[in-house]
Amino acid sequence: MWRTKDYDNLEEYRRRKEEFFAGDEPEWTMGRRTGFRAQENGEEDKVSDMNRGRLLFGFGLLLVIFMALILRMGYIQIVCATDYREKATAIQTVDTGVDSTRGIIYDSKGNILAETVTGYELYGYTSVLYKSDRLTEVEKETTVKNLAKITGADENDVKELLSGKENLVLLGSNINQDGVDKAKKYWGDNVIVKTKSVRSYPNGAFASQLIGNLNSEGDGIAGLEAYYNSELRGTNGRVVKKTDNNGNTISTKGGKYYQPQNGSSIVTTIDSVIQQYVEEAIAAGKERTGAESITCIVSNPKTGDILAYAETNEYDPNNPGQPSDAKELAAFKNMSDAEQSEYLSRMWTIEAVSSVYEPGSTFKLVAASAGLELGTVTDGSSFYCNKTFDAGGITLSCLGKHGSQDIKEAVGNSCNAALGRVAMDMGGDNIYRYVKLYGLANKTGIDLPGEGSSLVKDPSVLVGVDLATMGFGQGVAVTPIQLLMAVNAMGNNGILMKPKVVKQIVNSDGKVVEEIEDTEVRQVITKETADKMREIMEYYVSDAGGDEAYIKGYKIGGKTGTANIATGGGYSADTDTSFIAMAPMDDPVISMLVIVHKPTKVQYGNNTAGPIVKDIMAKALPYLGVEQEGGAVANNETVEVPNVTGIDSNKAIEALKEKGLSYKISPAGTTGSFIVQDQNPKAGSVVVKGKTVYIYSK
Repeated sequence: MWRTKDYDNLEEYRRRKEEFFAGDEPEWTMGRRTGFRAQENGEEDKVSDMNRGRLLFGFGLLLVIFMALILRMGYIQIVCATDYREKATAIQTVDTGVDSTRGIIYDSKGNILAETVTGYELYGYTSVLYKSDRLTEVEKETTVKNLAKITGADENDVKELLSGKENLVLLGSNINQDGVDKAKKYWGDNVIVKTKSVRSYPNGAFASQLIGNLNSEGDGIAGLEAYYNSELRGTNGRVVKKTDNNGNTISTKGGKYYQPQNGSSIVTTIDSVIQQYVEEAIAAGKERTGAESITCIVSNPKTGDILAYAETNEYDPNNPGQPSDAKELAAFKNMSDAEQSEYLSRMWTIEAVSSVYEPGSTFKLVAASAGLELGTVTDGSSFYCNKTFDAGGITLSCLGKHGSQDIKEAVGNSCNAALGRVAMDMGGDNIYRYVKLYGLANKTGIDLPGEGSSLVKDPSVLVGVDLATMGFGQGVAVTPIQLLMAVNAMGNNGILMKPKVVKQIVNSDGKVVEEIEDTEVRQVITKETADKMREIMEYYVSDAGGDEAYIKGYKIGGKTGTANIATGGGYSADTDTSFIAMAPMDDPVISMLVIVHKPTKVQYGNNTAGPIVKDIMAKALPYLGVEQEGGAVANNETVEVPNVTGIDSNKAIEALKEKGLSYKISPAGTTGSFIVQDQNPKAGSVVVKGKTVYIYSK
């Protein structure tokens, strides 16, 4: 290749080239020749058009990019300045919530039912506590037992937790100081303790359904905790400060502290003494009756205050995720997740408020009072019972053959025929009107969550058999709280009261911010009718079918009920038996409704719920300052009623006297001896000695 740099000058290059080429110059030299010719002619090298275009394009592209960067910088620094300033501030700002303290729940005497306390979470290293090869089996078992005692967990659950794959595990929540001290003593630094505020229920399962419980977020999900959640919870506070990327405060300016507003406390109408009486009585009653469950609600008939409420299927709100009963817990653990969820929902539900049931013969008080108020029934009215009766062309039956009776005796005999006739004589519109007046067609408005609605037929269809069955409490379903408030009106001169569980709301400084007054709903019946109904109720306990609740020296009134449980469009053999009671009948201060669900060992409201009523009344009346008349003591001696049906009346009377029982012949005025057709109470009933047994001649 010919290169000019290999020669001293252009003349030398030309000379040598001419010597080398004899002829024309090859094509490959043309480019170089042209260049040298340009130099020979003294001209500058010129850039080709293609290269010039490329240079211009590159320059333009760089200019566009440069201008775009300038515009972008301007946009960021001018247009987005505020936004980026806020983002920078946000990165540097730490906003920490400060929990408020949940309010206290008190009983009516100021005793604490629920409070927020300092609790502890206990964590531990399983590799050291349990899985270490250095530990003997005895030492491992000791660890399991000690942890179970400290945390309250089942030993099998503790062993499963310690045997898992995780090393650092949560051993227990809501551990008290004593438990922390023991854990540190046993395991030292191998356990970690974290402090937290927890909800504490110092009495465990005491009044658990009524008080309720919280979810993991600290909100009430049942009972009073749920209904008054906004008052109890309060408002959380905040701490706002600026920090560096290590969390250190970088400025004292701009920091803010928002004071948390602690929740208000509530003072309930619950009397813990009466609550204790109730819980003990229904626990004993469940064992005696073999019932699936028992519910009891106690109130003041003049104010509507709920004094106590309990169910036998209780739970501990400190550990609301499982039943407290050992047998129930064993069954619960074998359930599927869906079944457990359904079980817990039922367990937390307040049955007396949320569930409806057919009240049975307790409803006869409503029918009788409505008839007396309307005048379709008077003291002189006579009702004849031949054990069966016609109701709009359909034959219905009664438990006994009661013969001729007035309204008081009819209620005392719990006669279906008589009260069915009372309802039919009133007519559909009238009985429905009193159902509404008594509040049985609408919710009571009680301050508890989940209140249910009654099931009452429209008055246009209340004819014949529907009217008759409603008269004795079938074909109508109400909540227990509705029924108790309705009967309470009879103890309050005919005035229906709105029930309530909370009487005061108190702020965190201890000042009463709201006083919840007694609320009169309406006048349902006159004072005269109410007086008559209390007389009938007292007669029922002292001289008729409610003797199991009788206490000598106290004027106790009431009415029992037994109703087959509706299922699948019909009725099952299972029953709800109940007793609604009040005392003292001349000036009532306490009323209650006891419902025994599916009893198996004994039947009928007097035998299942009656002893429970008596147990509670015998303790509650002296506690409330009600003195026995003449200083008499309760006669607790009981006897079993003999079977006198089907034998000569003279022999029947002798058999009753031998047992220390009184007798009364029905229909009244029957003379001479006769074969006893029926008796009340039934043979085998356990009654107080001196109880009157009715024997029926026809």
